[in-house]
Amino acid sequence: MVERGAVFNQLPEELTERILAHLPISTIFRCRCVCKHWNKLLNTNSFLESWGEFSPKDVWFLVYHTRRTVAAYSPRSGWWNNLPLFDRCSLDSSQVLLLASSGGFLCFRNRNSDYPTLIVCNPVTRTHRVLPEMPQIRYIDIVGMVADRVSGSYTILVTGTPEPTCNESITEVYDSRTQRWEQHCRSQQEFLQFWYEVHAIWHDGFFYCLATPLNTSQGYRLIAYDMKKREWMDLNVKMPSGDLRCPSLLICRGKLLLAGKIVEDYLIRSICIWELENLKWVKVVEMPDEVLKKIHSPHSVLIQCQGHGDLLCFSTHRGWQSIIYDLSERAWNWLPENDVSKSQAMGRNNLVGLPYEPSLCARV
Repeated sequence: MVERGAVFNQLPEELTERILAHLPISTIFRCRCVCKHWNKLLNTNSFLESWGEFSPKDVWFLVYHTRRTVAAYSPRSGWWNNLPLFDRCSLDSSQVLLLASSGGFLCFRNRNSDYPTLIVCNPVTRTHRVLPEMPQIRYIDIVGMVADRVSGSYTILVTGTPEPTCNESITEVYDSRTQRWEQHCRSQQEFLQFWYEVHAIWHDGFFYCLATPLNTSQGYRLIAYDMKKREWMDLNVKMPSGDLRCPSLLICRGKLLLAGKIVEDYLIRSICIWELENLKWVKVVEMPDEVLKKIHSPHSVLIQCQGHGDLLCFSTHRGWQSIIYDLSERAWNWLPENDVSKSQAMGRNNLVGLPYEPSLCARV
């Protein structure tokens, strides 16, 4: 009788690589512990290239973080992964903010500094890079990130000002291929003056975000940055009726979606998902009353939504309480409880609200 391990020993190394390249990332880490030969094999450039081509894609929802870990839910496996992300990236969680994610990369900003510094990490490979100082921006308003899976490069867009009272916004773009910042444009458009930092999402050549201008009573406005034309534009899209709070922009199934809550007298009246059609927000679904009653407290709470593929994940400031809406099945499904105790999460967690695709190939 042939032992199980002997079967792999008899295979050509190229075939072994091809077989193992179809395994998910969590299994790859376990396989590296089998023996020294497999550990060496699963770290070669040829295997990493094969894994990037053939492995099943597993996008995790980064829901919240405590002082030491980030709670990530994998819809594919149905498991929570409590990641020691800050340790793996050699970061102090009290000194950084997670701003963006794309293609296996995470982008952080330092806290409490006169000069903003951006740090790009791949926690899977335990690598990070401190980006060079931005030439002019000192106060960040908008941050967006997009990775090119073919070339392995990434681009980071930042819009901000050199002074807090400056009424001219500057947009600078970092290209990992040149490892340099480039000024793209300057603008005095009032919709680029923000109260706080905003996350921009990438879709088909544009970075989109919701603007909350300082000097206007119009509320949220959908704006976009055209990377080819190097200009910001107000899309003049009328927002859904009612007092919209905690809105999130998402890309699901190649479409731009909006998720948020409608508040009346400081109470949540509804949580909805809208789709952008012909520059109009069209309601896709409204959260059922029985779900709404369970997800919120008697008073309005912070709600965040993130999405990928057919799935949208809603989370509250009580990070363990999350629910997924499946666009294809039109069903709401509660996430299982995380192993992190509620007492540990309560009052200490911070919502993250970013999808993350762990990768062995993303090289910082």
